[in-house]
This record gives sequence, C-alpha cells and structure tokens, in this order.
Amino acid sequence: MNNKRWSMAPVLWITLIVCVLAPALLWIRRNQLLALEVFEREVYNQELSYQVTVLFLAVILIGMVYGLTGKAGLAYLNLKKRDGTIRPEPWIGITPKAAETWKNLGFNLAVVITLVTAVVIYFQVIHGKSMSLDLFPGILLVLVFALINAFSEEIIFRFSFVAVVSHTGCSPYLAQGLAASVFGVLHYFGTPSGIPGVLMAAFLGWILAKSMIETKGFFWALCIHFLQDAVIFFALFMKP
Repeated sequence: MNNKRWSMAPVLWITLIVCVLAPALLWIRRNQLLALEVFEREVYNQELSYQVTVLFLAVILIGMVYGLTGKAGLAYLNLKKRDGTIRPEPWIGITPKAAETWKNLGFNLAVVITLVTAVVIYFQVIHGKSMSLDLFPGILLVLVFALINAFSEEIIFRFSFVAVVSHTGCSPYLAQGLAASVFGVLHYFGTPSGIPGVLMAAFLGWILAKSMIETKGFFWALCIHFLQDAVIFFALFMKP
C-alpha cells in the first residue's frame, strides 16, 4: 500500500500544479504581467504579452515534469512519432478498422475538429458583425500565436499528465480524464465559451492526450491544436 501511495505522489503533484496554473492563466489574460509595445494594434500587443508569459510557464513545467519523470517523460515531446495503434473507444465513435492507425485517425480528426471549431466560432464570434483583418502582420501573427498557444497549452494540459501518469504506470484513462476535465472547465471562460466550450475542450483534451499516449509523441496533439487555434485567432483578430 505504501508503494502504491508513493507511486501516485507524482500524479497528485502534477495535478495540483496544473490546477493552480489553469486559473492563473485566466488571471494573466486579464492582468497582463508584461506590457510589450511592439505593434500598432493593442490587441496584438496584449496577445504577445500573454503568449510570452505562458510560454515561459510552459518551459518551467517541462522542467518540473523532467524532475518527476526523468528523460522518459520528455520522450513524449517527440514530433517524429506520428503513428501508433488506436485503442478502440466506441463511446466516442472511435472504432478503428484493422489497418487503421494514428496516421489515418490523426488526419481525420484534424479536419473534423477544425471544421467544427470554425462553425462554433462563426456563431459565437463572427456572425452578424463587421470584420476586417490586416494582411500584415495580422495573418502572420495568427499563425505565430496559434503555434505558441497550442504548444504551451499542450505542455500544460496534456504533456504534463501523460508523461507523469505513464511514468507511474497508472491507467492511461487517468491521464486522459485529467486532461479532459481541467481543460474543459477552463474553457467555460475561454473561446469558444460556455457549455459548448466546455464540451469541445473536454473532448479535445481527451483525444489529444490519447494521441500522445498511443503514438508516444507530440505531433498530432500540436498539429490539431494549432489548426483549431488558427481558426480562433483569425476570428478574434478580425474583430474591429
């Protein structure tokens, strides 16, 4: 019993850390710790200040995960591992065919999740409003911020749980459940927001944690999240 309790200690620690970071990100979003003035549009400066701060926190968290798991945990940051056997989960519609692997599922999820996000964002942010976006630096910043945000959030809300839970030998469902619940609750106040935001973010948290576990890599989680964030930032930056 003592050994089992000790094996769960890293999971409890990382859960506590992420649960503190989650509301902290909301606070940082509303109360900029940095005040960078690089662009003419204030919305770009605010986003830059936020992303730099959160990226710094993500790097610190990588160090914490290394302290808890060693090099084994950092292996999940591999971007070259894009394939793996899919564990069936019929309750969310994942019933792979015999020859289907993550190369197929990852691509299909990237397309479907991006399209669903675009529809939800259209009705929550764009519908009925006049929109405009400067081509430069607007389009470039959409891509840069989407990549940084996707990386930082995948580190904080997926990699942290997957690496630590896998290291302790606990069920992968624990990592997926933690990734889904924390990320889902946080997005009640995010974009998309409300109950639709919670449900979408919880599903995303579950499926992207699953991708890391089953491919032993970071590629599909980062790619799918990046595409989703590109849609979101495009809509947000189009607001006058």
